[in-house]
Amino acid sequence: MSTLNGKKVKQSLAKDFYDSHPVFDSHNNLLLNHRPAHRWFDLLRYSADEDIYNFQEVMQGKSGAEVIIRDAPVYMMSSYDYLGLIGHPEIEAAAIDAIHEYGTGTGGVRLLTGTNELHCTLERAVSRFKGTESTMVLSSGYMANLAVIAGLFGRNDMVIADENIHRSITDAIKLADVPHDYFRHNDPSSLKEILEKHTGIKRKLIIAEGMYSMDGDICPLPEIVNLKEEFNAFLMIDEAHSLGVLGETGRGVNELFGINADRVDIFTGSLSKAIPSNGGFIAAKEEVIVYLKHGGAPYMFSAALSPANTAASLKSLEIIDTERWRLKKLWKNTRQMMSGFSGTQIDTGKPQGPIIPVICGNNERAFKLSKGLFDRGFLANSVIYPAVPISKARLRLCCTASQTPEIIEQFVITVDELYSQL
Repeated sequence: MSTLNGKKVKQSLAKDFYDSHPVFDSHNNLLLNHRPAHRWFDLLRYSADEDIYNFQEVMQGKSGAEVIIRDAPVYMMSSYDYLGLIGHPEIEAAAIDAIHEYGTGTGGVRLLTGTNELHCTLERAVSRFKGTESTMVLSSGYMANLAVIAGLFGRNDMVIADENIHRSITDAIKLADVPHDYFRHNDPSSLKEILEKHTGIKRKLIIAEGMYSMDGDICPLPEIVNLKEEFNAFLMIDEAHSLGVLGETGRGVNELFGINADRVDIFTGSLSKAIPSNGGFIAAKEEVIVYLKHGGAPYMFSAALSPANTAASLKSLEIIDTERWRLKKLWKNTRQMMSGFSGTQIDTGKPQGPIIPVICGNNERAFKLSKGLFDRGFLANSVIYPAVPISKARLRLCCTASQTPEIIEQFVITVDELYSQL
C-alpha cells in the first residue's frame, strides 16, 4: 500500500504483478525473450520495488478537473481534455440519443454495411470546421495517419517528416515501406536542405504536427507551406493536439497563422482530445477522400466509428463554436501555468500551448516526481523513452479549461518544491 493525502490506497499495476509473480524474468519466457520486453520488465521491476510506478492508474467515474483514483480524489494535470468538454450534458445526451436511434454499433466496416447518416453528417461538419472540400472519419487518429501514408505513397516516393513526429506516423512510414528522411524539429532550413537533395523525386510528402504532443510547441506553418510550394511537394498536417486549441475559433494551426486550408493538402486529426470522443479524421480535396475511402486499408478493414462516438463528436464541434469562452479559459490557464514555471528553475523547454513538459532527465527522476505529486493529490503522468529521447524523461502537463487558478497556483508551487528535491 502507498498513501495519498495520508490515506492508504491500492497498489499499482507493477506492484500487483510482482506480488503475484515475485521471481518472474522475461529472459526465461520464450514469447517475451525480446529486447523491448526486457527493457519494460526491468523498468516494471524497478518501479515496483521503489513504489514509483505511475502508469495506467484506474479512474473511478468520469475524467475531469478532479478524478477519483484508488478511492481518493486527485487533481488531473495531464488530461488532453483541453476544453473541459468531458461530461458536458449536451454531448452525453447526443451520444445516448444516438444509441437509442442507431444502436451501439453499425454491424460493418464503412465500405460495406457500416456507414450511417451520422457519419456523413459528421464528415460534412469537420469539412466546414476545417475549411476543406471533404472529410472521412476513422476509428482513431493513428488509423487516419496510416491510411494517408500507406494509401497514397510507396517505394517511388519520399516522405519528409519532422524528427519529433508522432509514433503513428513513423509506424505508417515503416509499414508503407516508403523512402523517408527527417528534418530537424521545427527547422525550415533543415527541411529545405532535404528537399534540395531530392528534387528528382516527383512525389514528396512533408509531414508536421500543428502542435507537438510532447513539447507543446507549434510548427512554423508559413515557412513550411512556402517550402512545400517552392519545391512542388505535398503537405500533411496532423492536428491531433491543435484542433480546438489553436486559432481564434479553434480551427487549428492554419487559422492561427491566417493560412487558407487549401494550401495544405491533407489534414489529419483526432476526435479524442479537444473533442471528447474517439476516432480520427482525414480532411482533404474531395477526390483524395473518395480514393482513400476505397484505397485506405484502415478505413476498409476497421469497424465503423460507433454511433455514440460519432454523435458526441458532432455535438462537440457545435459546442466549440457556441461556447467560445472555453478556448479563452484554456489559454488563460495556459498563460498562468507558464508564468508560474517561469519564476522557477524547472526545465519546461519552450512550450507555446497547453502542453507543458517538466523535463527531468532520467526515468527515475520523472517517476519520483510523478509519485511525489500523486501523494500530494495531483495526477501528472511521466513520459519516457521511446515516446521521448532517453535523456529527456519528463512529466507531460496539460492545461484545460476546467482547471481553476487556485489549483494551478498550488500545483506549480508543489512541482517546484518536489523538483528541487530530485
